[in-house]
Amino acid sequence: MKAMVLHRGGALRSETVPDPVPAPNEAVVRVHACSICGSDLHAFHGKHPRLTFPRILGHEFAGEIVALGKDVRGFHAGERVCCDIDFACGTCGPCREGRGNICEQLKTMGFDRDGAYAEYAAVPDFNLHRLPENVSYDQASAVQVLGISYHAVADRVKPKAGESIAVIGAGPVGLGAALIARALGAKVTILDVLDYRLALAQRLGIPGTVNATDGDLRERALAATGGRGFDRVVECVGGFQERTVADAARIVKRGGQITVVGTFPENKATIPIAYLKDREIDLNFSRGNFRAFPPCLQMIASGQVDPDRYISHRFPLERAEEALKLLEARNVEAHKIVLHPQNFAGRSPAKS
Repeated sequence: MKAMVLHRGGALRSETVPDPVPAPNEAVVRVHACSICGSDLHAFHGKHPRLTFPRILGHEFAGEIVALGKDVRGFHAGERVCCDIDFACGTCGPCREGRGNICEQLKTMGFDRDGAYAEYAAVPDFNLHRLPENVSYDQASAVQVLGISYHAVADRVKPKAGESIAVIGAGPVGLGAALIARALGAKVTILDVLDYRLALAQRLGIPGTVNATDGDLRERALAATGGRGFDRVVECVGGFQERTVADAARIVKRGGQITVVGTFPENKATIPIAYLKDREIDLNFSRGNFRAFPPCLQMIASGQVDPDRYISHRFPLERAEEALKLLEARNVEAHKIVLHPQNFAGRSPAKS
């Protein structure tokens, strides 16, 4: 099959590699759509903390089952699915506590296991989710990132109706967090440094938008919240900067809560520890899309969230590097980019 293989930071090559063969509990999925994630950019530069080489990137994907391992039950060839990316061991302490997203032996597609920048991907059957009939492959490729937003807001932030929520970052994770917080009854403001992202947030129904480079951020937050600050702040930027966690501290109220969702590949961020302590501000974290695929698929199927509205570009698989660089450059309105692996017709992967 054709795949994009990362051999080291910056060295992404189109190659022909063996088709995946399903293990007894796996299905092979023909990849119809694979979205690009900000974490893929970190990996492309060799910076993701769990990345190993060589590696087929890609973890936001949907497709069609084309082969089944001998122990798979309840699925059949031809079904349309999207795929969870985390593989928990099921036996460690966190797994026994029902928190498989922080499993001690966690493996993740696209980082320490091959992913979906390829024509086919092998996936354990417990990670498969059937698509509703009215959900397209492109829409379904956005479920994983929407699931990150859902787990962060519904399970970690837990906003109450009427609370003021600030979301820092209007990329796909931040937009999803804002939409989910709004659906849960919160009053949402979203912050970014790019006007075109804020314009998209407004088109998606988030009227409270702030360019974080305009004026004093704390003064604007106090003005928007009656002088108190936001009840809860959700950091959805991460990356190679250290500003956003400190910004979150400046705009949250005394006794408020900050939830960090963004991935910081250099494993550091500036935290004003005395400021947080003196105001008893809670700082917590959210990782992954834990148990979020079913509710997110339902949100898309019901029209509450439509990923087509923020998918801005579509590329064939062999242009993956170009797509990654476009997302990174920020000199065009690139929101969500979807890769379409080519040459599906007439090929079948190896059977178990």
